[in-house]
Order: sequence, then structure tokens, then C-alpha cells
Amino acid sequence: MGKTSILMVIGFNIIFATIGYNLSQTSIRGYENYIDYYNRSVCRHIGSSAANMAANELTFSPNWRVGYPTTNFGGGTYKVDAISLDSGRVRLDVTATYNGVTQYPVVTLGLTKFSKFAYYSVIEGAIYWITGDTVWGPFHTQQKLTVSGRPVFYGKVSAKNGIQKSPSSSKPEFYAGFQSGVDIKLPNDFSALKSHAQGGGMYWNNKDIYVEFLANGNVVWRDGSWTATPNTVPLTSLAPNGVIMADNANLHIKGVLNGRVTISATGSSGAAKGNVWVDSSIVYSANPMQTTSTDMLGIVCSNDVIVADNAKNNDPAKGVTIHASILAASGGLKAENYNGRPKAGTLTLLGGVQQYQRGPVGTFNSSTGLIQTGFQKNYRYDDRLMVDSPPLYPTTGTYEVLSWYE
Repeated sequence: MGKTSILMVIGFNIIFATIGYNLSQTSIRGYENYIDYYNRSVCRHIGSSAANMAANELTFSPNWRVGYPTTNFGGGTYKVDAISLDSGRVRLDVTATYNGVTQYPVVTLGLTKFSKFAYYSVIEGAIYWITGDTVWGPFHTQQKLTVSGRPVFYGKVSAKNGIQKSPSSSKPEFYAGFQSGVDIKLPNDFSALKSHAQGGGMYWNNKDIYVEFLANGNVVWRDGSWTATPNTVPLTSLAPNGVIMADNANLHIKGVLNGRVTISATGSSGAAKGNVWVDSSIVYSANPMQTTSTDMLGIVCSNDVIVADNAKNNDPAKGVTIHASILAASGGLKAENYNGRPKAGTLTLLGGVQQYQRGPVGTFNSSTGLIQTGFQKNYRYDDRLMVDSPPLYPTTGTYEVLSWYE
């Protein structure tokens, strides 16, 4: 009995010793894991801070490329190299260290294209966004955002001078947030686009050009009128880099686009030059609302994008459809003879519009809300423009983060 008791005591001691050892090892490993997690977390925060500081440098100085040398920060160090890539992109290579841990975040930034905006205006005038109005993509105005009731904004909204509610009880719905004090100037210098048209695109000077896009990928262009001698070429041969410009002239367009192109018209103010005329609907061969599409059109002009007053555009059963991102530097999207033409159905825009001032496209009876002349509007954002853009479309001059890898 004595031996048995001794063996039992020894056995229990071994068991308890083993359990104690395992608990001790578990505690040690838990502590080591905590220390490792803490070190990695601090190192990650140091790297993120360095990347954010470098991105801020690019925001205020787009040509900044000096980076940061190895710098003490938060008990560790960081180093940032700013490297220029193609298409105006910049890559930030970050090296962050803390207590034996090293991490290498990589952040890629690109210049924000104006095509990102579903709606942009310099002058809003007396226009109110009201109950029933819906904007699907990013929105910006260089004045106050004026609202009445409950308009709905699904993209981020920004305004240089804040918001005005009338009545004060108005409750606009901002599903991606609202930011005041944002200053984004509309470009009026298209010399860079001109250089691209002259070098790798198609450039005409001092002559009005008429362009019809064909669903097979060809382009028919004419000099001076739709009845002039046609020149038919593949779009990729006419403008390999996807930029077409009529300088000191007007550009007339219609058809079905199969491909990617930015067309532009520049010139002094007034109807004589610098306008793009939509002489009939211009649509994609593959509608991105219905199927996968790589077709993309940018329309850039010094003055106005004008829906022509002609028989083709005045069929109320068909209306006019434009698939494009539109930028009008000193004008806007408008309809010719908007208050004198017949009721023309619906003007449908799939894309976005960035304009100096909203242009009129029709008139309506204030009592009934029914269209009296011109068009009613159906504008829908092309969601692809959040991450893609027409070739060499004008930029805001500021950077945004395209990717962030840790």
C-alpha cells in the first residue's frame, strides 16, 4: 500500500508538472504572438502614415518625386520612393521598420480624370435639385449645391461653397457623403490634347468636320458637310491613340461607335468654332447597360455640345441618345432652338457631363410639368467611368489612389 501511494504521488506530480509546463509554454507563445502582432501592427501603421504623407505631397505638388529618405518615426523608420509610371501614374514604394519587423507597402496613384464625374458644373445658377432628382455617380459644383426636398445622390457629392437648403427642412440623401470646400477647376487649355491629336491621333485645323461612326469599327469623315466626298477608314487607323481634334472649327458627329475615342473641337466663343454638334444619336455598338462593353467615347469642346434641330433629332418616338462623357469648357450640353423646336421626346445620356453651365434642352409647362418644346431628360451614369476613361481625357490635375498593397 505504501509503494502504491508513492507511485500515485509521483504520477500526479508528473501529470501536474506536464500540465504546468504546457500552460507555461502556451502563455509564452501567447505573449510572443502578442508581441509579434503588436510589432507588425505598429510597423503597418508607420508604413501607412508614410504613404499617406507622400500621397498628400502629390495632392498639393503633382510633380513631387523626391520621396522621403530613411526617417525616424513612431519608434521605427520609414523610407518612400516616388516613381513615375506611364499614363501619368505614380507608384509609392514604402519601406517601414519597427523592432525587427520590415514591411513594404506599395501605393499607386493616378491623375483623376474629369470623366469620373457624373455631373460637374462651374455655375449652377438658380437651379435646384429637388425631390425626384437622382444622380448616380460622383457630383461636384464650384458654387453652392442648392437643394429643395429630398433629392438623392448615390455618388460622393462635393461643392466649393457648401450647401443651401430651401426650405431649411430639406433633407437631401447623400449615400456616399458630402464634402464642402473642394475646389476643382474646369480646364480650358487643351494644348495637351492637341499634341496627342497631332502625334498619333487625327488633327484638322480651320475646317468643320463631319464624322459618322460605324458599328463595324470604321469611321466615315467628310470635310465641310454631310454631302461632301466621304473618306472611310478604320477608327484604329484614323486615330491610333484614340484622339481626334477639329481645331478652330466645329465637329459634327453621329452613328454607332465600335472602339474607344476622344473627339474634340476647339475655338473661340460663339457658334462659329469650338462646338460639337450631335446631328443624330451617337451610341455604343455594345451597350454597357445590357452587356459587357469596351466601347467608350469622350466629347471635349471649348464651347457647347449641341443637339441639332433637325428632322432626325425631332422624332418624339425615338428621341436622341448619347453614349459619352462630355466636357464643355465654357458652355454646356444643350439643344439648338430649345424653346422653339417641336416636342422631340427624351434626350438620353449614358455617361456623364462636366460643363461650365447647364444648358437648356427644352421647356415645360410649370402647371402640368409636361414638356412643351424640345426634350425631357434621362441622364444615367456609366459606372465604368469610376475606374476607366476615354483616351487621354482631361484630368483634374490632382491624384487619387488607384491601388494600395500591403
